[in-house]
Amino acid sequence: MTLFTLVGYIGIAGIIISLITGLILKVHKNHLVSFLQNFCGAWFIFSGLVKAIDPTGTAFKMEQYFGEFDRAFSPTWFSFLVPMFDWCNDNSRGFAIAMIVLELVLGIMLIIGARKRLTAWLFFGIMVIFTFLTGFTFLTGYTPNGVTFFEFGKWGPYVESNMKVTDCGCFGDFLKLKPKISFFKDLFLMIPAFVFLFGQRKMHHLLTRKWRTALTFIATAASIGFCTWFTYFTEPLIDFRPFRQGVNLREQMKAEADAAAAVQVTAWRLQNIKTKEVKTVPNAEYMANLSNYPSEIWEVIEQIKPEPAIPH
Repeated sequence: MTLFTLVGYIGIAGIIISLITGLILKVHKNHLVSFLQNFCGAWFIFSGLVKAIDPTGTAFKMEQYFGEFDRAFSPTWFSFLVPMFDWCNDNSRGFAIAMIVLELVLGIMLIIGARKRLTAWLFFGIMVIFTFLTGFTFLTGYTPNGVTFFEFGKWGPYVESNMKVTDCGCFGDFLKLKPKISFFKDLFLMIPAFVFLFGQRKMHHLLTRKWRTALTFIATAASIGFCTWFTYFTEPLIDFRPFRQGVNLREQMKAEADAAAAVQVTAWRLQNIKTKEVKTVPNAEYMANLSNYPSEIWEVIEQIKPEPAIPH
């Protein structure tokens, strides 16, 4: 499944829920805002569910983020934050459970319209955090080896392999998104975040206030219990990990290695050492005219290759 396919499925779900709430229940106040509520609610519920089946995997991803923050802030004036990142790293499972529960409950609150002001601010806040995380990870692609994030003057051309966090973890191991794609996805979701923030009165709500409160409480308790169970007491409910039970690891690793070896270089990204000009040269042209790109003038930044048939 690709991100665009997923957006299509969730978009259809949002339309169906909007038709039910608008045409049958007649509780909508604004068709667009109601659709955005249902779309974002379904998005958060799905995102939370695929992580809830394996909260430990989300904890591992958070440890990567905290480690990158540690390295980025250590040599700066903000080094006093490093102990906080160390503490967060030590408690990554708790943070993972809290984030997953927040996503699931917030998704339900959006669809039923529970506590609209609180929901709008929570959605805005979590999207700011997500956008910062994915944006930070994406921008590390501009930091060459040996250069920290805040040394802006030493940033170079974007190189994907410079990023230490190679996927955002937004959908666990179900769907891996490159930080660049995830960053633009989060920027897009900031649009409904502002709509909810400034258009709270146009948001619909279902059922009575007591029922909405009861559903929110039940969803919170159930989510905490579910995530805790699959974090501390048992294996993931559905295991998307490459080393899950039943997989022959030796054969899997050999297949991955063979697939990686079969990938051919399609182009080269070069940078002129003096002028800092960056150009992409097709592999055939580069190999046929090596004398035109002497190492004294042109530095190889990156070999461009397609994704292997079996991802590593």
